[in-house]
Amino acid sequence: MNIMEPKLERRSYYRINDIVGLTYNLLGEDNQNTASPSENLGLSLTSLLSEIDHEFNQITNTLWHEHPMMAKALGLLNRKLSIIAAHSLQNEEQSIEPYDEMMVNISGCGISFDCTEQLQTGDQLGLSLVLKPSNVMIDLEGEVISCEKQLTNTDKPYAIRVSFKENNSAQEQLIQHIVQKQCAQIGENKRQQA
Repeated sequence: MNIMEPKLERRSYYRINDIVGLTYNLLGEDNQNTASPSENLGLSLTSLLSEIDHEFNQITNTLWHEHPMMAKALGLLNRKLSIIAAHSLQNEEQSIEPYDEMMVNISGCGISFDCTEQLQTGDQLGLSLVLKPSNVMIDLEGEVISCEKQLTNTDKPYAIRVSFKENNSAQEQLIQHIVQKQCAQIGENKRQQA
């Protein structure tokens, strides 16, 4: 007699579908352990910027439902300031990469997205995410855990799943963003039902 056992949920974090700005690059063995620009800023400056971005993100997400144009304008202004800050704090040889806005499935421990190139399981990636609507940029490293060919999307034929490497400050910002998005979605659902 075959008794089906309930499948246990293994996820450590909530997962949402979200539109983010995304750019990534394949890391080689020589730069795999290179510190990201945000880690080179120093603990006190990084902590201060993280705290300000967190507060800004909370306010902008709340504002987004009542005044979307104002929230978008503030998000663009914050992005502009983030680009200026990143540019002035980075080494001169590093440049700010353009990113694609796309729908992703994301949690505090990983991300999945569609892309044009086939990656290999085990490939190491450096990812930069721009969270919306605040336009806060976070840098993470991760490992490709799967790359599957999909027939439904001919523009981006590969579905990539990436597991993030531990980065406490960036992951904390991402988790806060996800929780805020969930709260906003729950609030919107309640307003629509009322």
